[in-house]
Amino acid sequence: MDAHHGSRLQEALAAFARKHEALLKAELELQTTSVTARSRDGAVEATVGGDGETSGVRFPNNMFQVMSGQALADSFMEALARARSEVATRRIAIVESARLQMARGHGQPGPERPGLGREPEPGMPPDTIKQPLTKRTLGIGW
Repeated sequence: MDAHHGSRLQEALAAFARKHEALLKAELELQTTSVTARSRDGAVEATVGGDGETSGVRFPNNMFQVMSGQALADSFMEALARARSEVATRRIAIVESARLQMARGHGQPGPERPGLGREPEPGMPPDTIKQPLTKRTLGIGW
């Protein structure tokens, strides 16, 4: 192998290592993301993990003792929806950040919106790169 090919191989390996590191970092952030949100009336706090699963519910001020069942249920659903919405927003930001880091991995400026205007890598479905970042395309289905 001549020096030119060896140099290109080293650059490719270094770029791969940077991309892999960005993915590992994003994966860790996604796994450790957790959000606690409170209902507007303050009666319920719900904690949701990065996977969208409820990991905790608290009634911080004992307001539930004087609430009707329907009012308590409404407060619970509101706190849960707020927490899940914030988790989804954070997941999207984490994935976008990882995509930007990967796009800029070669020292080249990445696209303004990650993925747009690029050709898919070999073996990737053609529409993979051009899909917008949404809850559906990120696999967040709540």
